[in-house]
Amino acid sequence: MARRVSAPLFGAAACLGGVIVVAFFAYKVGPTIHADASLLNRLSAPRDGLRFDLATVVAHLADPVPLLLMTLAIAGLGWRWGRRRETLVAVAVVLGANLTTQVLKHLFEHHRYQDFLGVEQPWANAFPSGHTTAAVSVAIALLLVVPPRLLPRAVPIAVGFAAAVGLAVVVIEWHYPSDVIGGTLVASAWGLAALAWLRFRAERDPLPEAQASRRFAISTK
Repeated sequence: MARRVSAPLFGAAACLGGVIVVAFFAYKVGPTIHADASLLNRLSAPRDGLRFDLATVVAHLADPVPLLLMTLAIAGLGWRWGRRRETLVAVAVVLGANLTTQVLKHLFEHHRYQDFLGVEQPWANAFPSGHTTAAVSVAIALLLVVPPRLLPRAVPIAVGFAAAVGLAVVVIEWHYPSDVIGGTLVASAWGLAALAWLRFRAERDPLPEAQASRRFAISTK
């Protein structure tokens, strides 16, 4: 198997292994548990403040309905750009990553109550973060469908959105920082696996992407 295919596959496997490692340290290692809760305490915002309200708005951008709308919009752009294979794979990444996280939430359900955090704390099934998984998977979907010439513009948008949601869910105390890392790893695993598959198919059965791009350019003149 070519290195350009095996490298992202190895990365995907490493991300999945990372989910288990993060869960172990978040649940079983005392100093890490305390550090996780302490960081949550430092980053969280008072519920009657502007920072909390702003973070709540950002976090809700990764709710199911916005997630669906963003996925449809990305799929529409990808189809218009003639990147049909990438579009189908991008949709699969969003669906697969979010379903995986929901399964893992039940498998890893575990109480992490800390007295110094008070009453408002993340739920027992907070790991991995579903909202972070949604945001990162949509960001990856966007990067998969955009033509190479647009990547420099798309990367800041994708990374910024994912980072904003990941920080927001900690600020409003929906998730521990470890939950955000877990959700990021789940989505990244799917994204890397998708990249490996796209590279494999490109070597076996390359799509005339250049022709599709030229047709798109001509149609928009």
